[in-house]
Amino acid sequence: MEAVLNTPFDQERFLDFLLHFATMQTSVGVQTSRIVLNTTRIAEAYGYSVTIMLFQRNVAISIIPRCPEKVKLSEYHKLAHTTTALTHHSSLPLNFQLNAELTRLSWWAKDTRPSLEVLERRFEEVLNAPRVNRWLILTLTGLANAAFCRLFNGDLWAMLFVFLSTLIGFYARQELNKRHTYHYFVVLVASALSSMTAGLLILTGLSSTPQIALSTSVLYLIPGVPIINGIMDFFDGYMMNGISRLMNALFIVGSIAIGVSVTVILLNQNIL
Repeated sequence: MEAVLNTPFDQERFLDFLLHFATMQTSVGVQTSRIVLNTTRIAEAYGYSVTIMLFQRNVAISIIPRCPEKVKLSEYHKLAHTTTALTHHSSLPLNFQLNAELTRLSWWAKDTRPSLEVLERRFEEVLNAPRVNRWLILTLTGLANAAFCRLFNGDLWAMLFVFLSTLIGFYARQELNKRHTYHYFVVLVASALSSMTAGLLILTGLSSTPQIALSTSVLYLIPGVPIINGIMDFFDGYMMNGISRLMNALFIVGSIAIGVSVTVILLNQNIL
């Protein structure tokens, strides 16, 4: 397949698009192999071979037009040139809807091969699409955490306090993330607020299972996706990425533990 974009300017512009596409997936928590597959799918659809290097903070991509069947290899090496670019990315909240839309975009690009302008416009539409209402997410997260409390045999009062503690902690997390506060500090504050709210149940004496409420109040902070992605990166051969993701998860768990410890010390209670 001949390259659709055959000028140096277009090739660099296409590379910029691929970088933006890959970094957006990395920022919202897509596993490494999926990022590589989606990005490679688009590059090959336009007649390019691609090499991708992914790190926790950086993405490097090199592209070169694939050799057409009727062109001699010696002539191809004279005309074709490799373009390489490196960029960094920032961490964004997990967004499974955006993950699915970006994967769908890569298949759409492969099937239709639109012009670069159309592809860029479609990409921006995906990024700017309306998100799920934050208050709906807040409420559903509180209900889910209350359900976890019940799963561990918490009574109705424990479920109520877990629901309230999740609302308070998750709201604080949303507001701090909007202000670009240091990620691990955000987790620590959310953990402390949630566990402290649930810990007040111990002082009221309304529940027979206050320890369960205190223990389950921070479950919404558990970094399940980084842990799963880290393990999958190991299986897929991306060892450095797996280590980075698991270390990130470890620091998050440590931040949760510190937040809960503050509550336990202040209330002078044992949750075991």
